[in-house]
Amino acid sequence: MKSFLLILLLSSLLLSKNGVHYRHASLQTSYENVTLNNGENMGLIGLNYLFHPNKHFYYGLGSYGAATGNRGGFFTGGFTTGLKYELIKDLYLDSGLFFGGGGGASADGQGGGLMLKAYSGLLADFGTFSLGVNYSFIKFPNGNIDSKQVGVVADIKFTTTLADNQLDLDNLHQYYFSSDQDYLVATYQTYFPASGTKTRAGVIRTANVGLVGLEYGIHLTPHIVTYFESAGALQGANGYMEVLGGASYVTKLTKKTELFTKASLGLGGGGEVNTGGGGISKASLMLSYSPTKRINARVGGGYFHSLNGGFDAPFAEVNFGINTNFLSAGAKKNEIDYDSIYSQKFTMRFVNQTYLYSNTLSTDPTRKDNVQLTGIKFDWFLNDKLYVSGQALAAYAGKAGGYAAGMFGLGYVQPLGLGFNAIAELDIGAGAGGRINTGGGAITQPMAGISYQLSENLSFSVMGGKILALNGDLDANVVDIALVYRFNKLLSH
Repeated sequence: MKSFLLILLLSSLLLSKNGVHYRHASLQTSYENVTLNNGENMGLIGLNYLFHPNKHFYYGLGSYGAATGNRGGFFTGGFTTGLKYELIKDLYLDSGLFFGGGGGASADGQGGGLMLKAYSGLLADFGTFSLGVNYSFIKFPNGNIDSKQVGVVADIKFTTTLADNQLDLDNLHQYYFSSDQDYLVATYQTYFPASGTKTRAGVIRTANVGLVGLEYGIHLTPHIVTYFESAGALQGANGYMEVLGGASYVTKLTKKTELFTKASLGLGGGGEVNTGGGGISKASLMLSYSPTKRINARVGGGYFHSLNGGFDAPFAEVNFGINTNFLSAGAKKNEIDYDSIYSQKFTMRFVNQTYLYSNTLSTDPTRKDNVQLTGIKFDWFLNDKLYVSGQALAAYAGKAGGYAAGMFGLGYVQPLGLGFNAIAELDIGAGAGGRINTGGGAITQPMAGISYQLSENLSFSVMGGKILALNGDLDANVVDIALVYRFNKLLSH
């Protein structure tokens, strides 16, 4: 409940006024060496997406993953908030908190998965980016990890553009707009491990690994794209997860086809995939075809390499999604026809989800606890009522530390009047870890419930349903409560 009230407070700061609105934000990375309960060291890389409503306060979403040591596959996700105080010009005292859930890779002392982090240090502002050093405390309250360490921090600043649901064309003429030329695709990949490849436990691996995930990219120039991708195992390595960032060179072949030459670095592990400390790299070639301005389909393949583990594999990949092409407002010469601009509705749901105990919930028959998860759901509305959804959740209580789930879905909202809406949703994806009984990892989650509109941008929802393993015994009831933030981005036809 405390975490939910904090989310309510933070989200209320996102309320917009009328017209087009700028939001200052930053993408922050960090590195620190954490000591586990048994004295083992684990290098932890952090990635935070932060909003800055003023020069002193910030908040946003955060994640951490193992990069060195022997715990590849250790991931946590949650929420970050902090304060900055300027000591002298462009030098700040920076202090903050992170709370979230996760774990994995059999990390000693992770308990139920709840992670708390407090930090304080110095941050030097260089304009478009900042660099700093801090001292942090990382604790798993329902486990035994309790570590103190020095870390380094770097962030890149940018501005994002939001809009109201109903656009006033006359108001838009005071802004110049340009296209971000970005894309969002769902991915399916198959890794083909070489003969003789062993698991983390030293057993010969015979199965290929199938993964589903998401990739988001944005053009820096017509030929250079930066992108972020994440994926989880659907078959062959129950519990494997990866997160990478990279760049690609784009060669235009025809009006509708392009060749992407890609390279990325990131973190991965779990599912007995031997990635050592967790550092991974990928290189690939992808042929992209856009039959319309919005639709994007790709096929290709490449090679996966674990930087200090024993898992290397060629892979094949197919993608399908959309060229999102969000608009940015700034001082540049206008590139967009004002008559083509429209407002696209999204919602972001800050979620607490409970798997209610059943005798199929865990592979450990001694566990009788409900499992608590936290995370986010991101919804893209196809019209006023129908939406597609993506979600990422991780356990923080219930003796299931290390469990995480990622799913895609389709949902429908029906207004009932007096601020109430009925909701129905069906999700499918992958979930594993923490001895949750998901079989091969493929899961589905039918849900239904109700929401109440608190304001134009905020609502509260309660949903109930089932979590079911598609190729396992898991069958448990689910309760989902969420604070829902509505926002709009600008697009052009």
